[in-house]
Amino acid sequence: MTGKIKWLTLALALMLGTLPLKAGVPGKAADTPRSYEVAVMGIGGQNRTWGGYGGGALQASLPVLKNLDILTGIQGLSPGVMTGLLQIQPVFPLKKGELFADITGYYGGFYRYGVTEWLTALGAGWRAAHFSAQLGISVRWILDRDSSSRVVEPIDPVFRVAYSVKESSSPWNITGGVANYSRYEVERAMQPIFFLEGYYSVTKNLSVTGELNIKPAGMFHLVASWYGFTAGIGLKYRFAL
Repeated sequence: MTGKIKWLTLALALMLGTLPLKAGVPGKAADTPRSYEVAVMGIGGQNRTWGGYGGGALQASLPVLKNLDILTGIQGLSPGVMTGLLQIQPVFPLKKGELFADITGYYGGFYRYGVTEWLTALGAGWRAAHFSAQLGISVRWILDRDSSSRVVEPIDPVFRVAYSVKESSSPWNITGGVANYSRYEVERAMQPIFFLEGYYSVTKNLSVTGELNIKPAGMFHLVASWYGFTAGIGLKYRFAL
């Protein structure tokens, strides 16, 4: 039965997708045409828990309606970690920028340690050509394979603040900022992750993408060292139907 549950969980992760909360996706200006996007990325990193690790991610952005986006994907890492995300994002254009809301379901399977977790998050934010800010709340359920009990972490804030050098219609862009979540994990409110990401358009539809996430050691204060970092490089293909 345990094996069946594991494979069912993996299948569900494949359907749900990758973290989180539009992580790694620069904000779009309100006047930017919406299109379908499919992206693949190779990932490597190092931290004080896993040591060195690697993996990959596959995700898709689907604007099913004029003002409704869906983000989904999967990610697998060599320490035996599978993460998935399904995010629904209503968008409300303004004269300057746009408001948006996030309804996100996240799954994380840490199979080496026999732990799985589920997280639900609700958030809202504003973004324009160069700046975006988002704030929300999340609830997490943690299940241990060796215990019938589950741990419920009550409401915890999630946040993301980012600034882009260029507008999203530019053939290249660099975005930097701070959040308490990254592509594959959601941290507590006082544990920041500093990120730098960008893209370069090779053609009208094909872009090379890259990202770097650094997590300091300890909680929200200046430190001379870090807990770990993650770097990724990939391709994104944009098209319209």
